[in-house]
Amino acid sequence: MSTTQNKAHKLRARTAYIRQYPVRALVCLLLLVGLIALVTYVPQGAAATERATAVQSSSFSELVKNPTNTPYKLLVMLLTTFSSSILAVRAASILILCATTVALYYSLRHWHTKTVAILVSGLFVTNSFVLAVGRLGTPLVSVFGWFIFTALLLWQVHGNSNKILPGSVILAVAIMLYTPGSLWFFAVFLAFYWDRFKIAFKYVKPQSVTLGVLGALVVFGPLIYAFVQDTSLLTQWLLIPESFTVATIAESALQVPSNFIYQMRANPLLNVGMLPVFDLATGFLFLLGLYAYSKKTRLDRARLLIAVALIGLIIGSFGDHTTATVVLLPFVFSVIGAGVEYVLDMWHDVFPRNPYAKSFGVLLVSTVVLFGSYYQLTRFLVAWPQTPETKQIYDQPRIIE
Repeated sequence: MSTTQNKAHKLRARTAYIRQYPVRALVCLLLLVGLIALVTYVPQGAAATERATAVQSSSFSELVKNPTNTPYKLLVMLLTTFSSSILAVRAASILILCATTVALYYSLRHWHTKTVAILVSGLFVTNSFVLAVGRLGTPLVSVFGWFIFTALLLWQVHGNSNKILPGSVILAVAIMLYTPGSLWFFAVFLAFYWDRFKIAFKYVKPQSVTLGVLGALVVFGPLIYAFVQDTSLLTQWLLIPESFTVATIAESALQVPSNFIYQMRANPLLNVGMLPVFDLATGFLFLLGLYAYSKKTRLDRARLLIAVALIGLIIGSFGDHTTATVVLLPFVFSVIGAGVEYVLDMWHDVFPRNPYAKSFGVLLVSTVVLFGSYYQLTRFLVAWPQTPETKQIYDQPRIIE
């Protein structure tokens, strides 16, 4: 095929792909609306923390008092202008959850096959704990932005946009710094990933970087001013508790992996009893993913996952196990993606030339994923709202006074 024919073929393929955008956008929109309508009503009552978030996001004067999580609060302020209900606050969290799911799909699609990306993204967005965090009307969901940032950086490294995206990455850093604990994320992230980070900006125009830095200073300025006015906000921003002992650091750090595979400390705001994040199927796929990554430690994403695991342990060692767990959620599902791919590759090695056997392997894994999703959705929609502890917490009216 000549160069001209090759270009024409690529152009036709790209045109056909673009034509599918309206249909795909409509499907995604319908799924988004359905997800918001379904999830925001569970449980029906509001929690005191959700009402407190609504108050803290009610005016710019409230933001000045405590500017941490300002991007989330601004989104809540916008949505509550249309509805004076806790459901509007929860909708802000759902939007971040949807963006995180898109970022997860994009990352998995780049690292693995389309089948793996679809299956694992479905597992993620139907997980009971993920849904509980994603519909909770508090800034806790903002830490999902750290994974969105890694997907944005992945786009920068492998994409072709060197005009807008680099400045957007720098600006995204300033926005993310409003989220408590973000300093630990960037410190460890740069320590593990500095060489790749330099490559991402190697051929970037200086004007784009300059505009990004200036925009970052403008965006991050109010938080710096708040730290100067009230130094206690700095310890809150660093997630450092008022008091903790060195003897409990190791125990607190070990609680973070326990939340995923063994048991979680009772937290009726987000969970049923002391059940872990994973069910049997996802836990098994996660362990297979760890085994697969143990053979690929030189991969960039393997280093990234090690860095994020260290970040989670650091935050968990301070005693904030919930935030540490939420930080790790999208990243551990990336590990599950490696586990799914490992199972499919082993199956294909057994039946290398039988297309029916290959299809059966995909069907078998898909069935396991569907049963796992069914269990998690039942746990979230049926079991969790009916527990007495959950009803006791979500006992406030939904209307914001």
